[in-house]
Amino acid sequence: MYPSNGIIRLRLLFALLVCSLLSACSNLPIGEKKVTASDQQSQDASEGKIKDNKDVIAKQAVMNPSAIDPMADIQINSEIKKIYTQVSKLDKKKKFSQAIGLLNDIEAKYPQLSGPSYQKSRLLLRQDKFDQALEQADLSISKNTRNYYSHNLRGVILRSKGDFQGSKKAYIEAINTYPNYPNSYLNLGVLADLYLRDLPLALTHYRNYMKLTGNQDKKVKNWIIEIQRRIQLEKK
Repeated sequence: MYPSNGIIRLRLLFALLVCSLLSACSNLPIGEKKVTASDQQSQDASEGKIKDNKDVIAKQAVMNPSAIDPMADIQINSEIKKIYTQVSKLDKKKKFSQAIGLLNDIEAKYPQLSGPSYQKSRLLLRQDKFDQALEQADLSISKNTRNYYSHNLRGVILRSKGDFQGSKKAYIEAINTYPNYPNSYLNLGVLADLYLRDLPLALTHYRNYMKLTGNQDKKVKNWIIEIQRRIQLEKK
């Protein structure tokens, strides 16, 4: 028994809303020091797919309270801070071209930064320009591999493109980079639940998300109850 199309749409909208809110709370360029934030993986090692041991790491990583945020030491100067504020305002007004223009200016001045590429990727995704969004996410990661925001966003883009295994790999990469970022668990849970039809994997990551967010999310709490019921039905 699987969720209806209406439930799927609502669940994806909720995951995207959570991702958007958490991204917005951190107006940082993602991935740089000095000068200096979202939706939804049993693969073999061939064809670039991740190994089973990495999957296990991702399931257990949330249990590591000593994990250090690899982006915690990021600092931004007043110029960049001002641009990010303007980009956020333009984003809300759906003035995407103007926002991307500002980010291009920052990128030209500070080519080592991964943040502008991450922000452009988000804006392109909002316009359903998936290939361009993926290029920018990849560029951001190439500038800073510890940028778990970009790994997570890459998973969202790949899920939107229908590459569910690639999406799973990206979410797990985000989790392995920083195991205490809730969005990646929520997105991975939704992917496993609605697209991979892997209920145990979905249950694991919904629970991880709840643990990191203080078990306060009533919607996800209901999803967990629903999955437990579905698992029991499949055993009969």
